[in-house]
Amino acid sequence: MKHNSYLIKRPRLRRYSSYCVYLITLAIFALPVNANTVDELPVLKVGVLQFGTINWEMDTIVHHGLDSANGFSLDVHNFASKNASAVALQSGAVDIILSDLFWVSRQRSQGKAYVLMPTTKASGGVYTRADKSIAQLLRNTDQSIGVAGGAVDKNWLLLQAYAKHNKMDLSAHLSPKFGAPPLLNRFMLADELDAIINFWHYNARLEAAGYRLSLSVMTMLTELNISSDVPLLGWVFAQDWAEREPDLVKSFMHASMAAKQRLVTDAGEWERIRGLTKAENKQVFMILKAQYPQTLLSQFGADEIAATKALFDIFADIGGHALMGQVDVFEPNIYWSEAEKVWQTKP
Repeated sequence: MKHNSYLIKRPRLRRYSSYCVYLITLAIFALPVNANTVDELPVLKVGVLQFGTINWEMDTIVHHGLDSANGFSLDVHNFASKNASAVALQSGAVDIILSDLFWVSRQRSQGKAYVLMPTTKASGGVYTRADKSIAQLLRNTDQSIGVAGGAVDKNWLLLQAYAKHNKMDLSAHLSPKFGAPPLLNRFMLADELDAIINFWHYNARLEAAGYRLSLSVMTMLTELNISSDVPLLGWVFAQDWAEREPDLVKSFMHASMAAKQRLVTDAGEWERIRGLTKAENKQVFMILKAQYPQTLLSQFGADEIAATKALFDIFADIGGHALMGQVDVFEPNIYWSEAEKVWQTKP
């Protein structure tokens, strides 16, 4: 009987084994084809300010898979300040940060070979109440101006150069008050400042409240005989790292440009990121949307490099070592060696 029982159970065992193989096979074929693809992509670590407008771009890259489409995986690190992001880059905690030409200049003067891939142009300017012109502002004495970027803020230095070019003693007219962007806006709205130089997305809030751009960056640059856009802000990374990872750097730049292009051309994208803009109302939101393209560099080549050199020379005279570091002569290789080529392939 035992022998017969064994013979009877063997077919059941075979059926059970076949069933297990069947389930395992189904499980394997049920896996997504690209389940391991993302894990195999090189990871690129980018450091950005926690509440900066650059997060709109980072979110667009991730949401639309522009990183994986370009052969890498984006890892965004948020920081509370520019100094924190700079330290992260210097320590190797991140590969790329967003910074300006003059930070790169100071680092290079200390033997740290960082380079810049330009993305953003000098923009903005001096804002006043709607009933006050720049002529009125500079005609009176004992006026106050809020400056968000500190004593070496580029637009503040540009205003000083503009005044000097027009043989005007700016200090006799304007007393700078340095402070955090939201605080300066509150002072402006409370009529405790006569003018303000702030970051563009804070300027948008002032415009929504009825204030106006009384002296634009472009007007000041033109007065100083600079006719092309000046590419001052962009992606910053170590030169030797870029030499080791040229394809990864190019892939990120293509994704970055594609995200910017989507934000410029796709109105629906703005509705998707509306919460990220922190716009207090529809009017602020619409101004942010309208002004965003005006902050972006549209091209980069010989003309833009020449414009940068001209402004560099002006700032070296106005800003001194606090702005420039020990370098007072513009070096074109401060820009990433592949920058012009990548700009030529801009979508």
